[in-house]
Amino acid sequence: MDGATFLNVLAISISVFAVLASMWFGARQVQIARQANYMPALMDLLAEFRSAELHDQYIYVLGDLSRDHTPDEGLRGLSPHAKSAVYSVAYFFQTLAGLYALGVIDETAASMMARARITKVWEAIAPFVERERRFPDVDPNLLSLLQAYAAVSQQFNAPSNEELVWARWHERHSTFRHRLFGRRR
Repeated sequence: MDGATFLNVLAISISVFAVLASMWFGARQVQIARQANYMPALMDLLAEFRSAELHDQYIYVLGDLSRDHTPDEGLRGLSPHAKSAVYSVAYFFQTLAGLYALGVIDETAASMMARARITKVWEAIAPFVERERRFPDVDPNLLSLLQAYAAVSQQFNAPSNEELVWARWHERHSTFRHRLFGRRR
């Protein structure tokens, strides 16, 4: 191979690498921008998760709903207080499921927020939702994203919160820069 051919092959290789790198960085930027667009929704969701009212409603749905009401009339047969609690809790977790389904949050983030709660919520409201779906004026997919997320979330194998914190600490303290230059003071 003569020098000119070698230079041409090298130039083409560098060009192909540059195009591939640009495509990868562009795709990554699109992903980051998409996640940034969802950040306000996620922050609102986290603010709602911190509210005492949501936790009180969650406790009601899990503990008192089936004792106070039968699922015979679906969700529409619930008292205003019970209906408010069920819809608040169910749609909170359905929104979380939507963020997971859209790829805004990953399995670890989703399971950190929901852990076993989502499955318990679905088990508590499923008879009411399934009865409600039978009414002709109701979408048969009512809360189906929540139902699917509850089934999938049982398979989440997320590390404990302590393991996550240690992993993040280790990641931060074992970077190449840190190993090469030591800790900055």
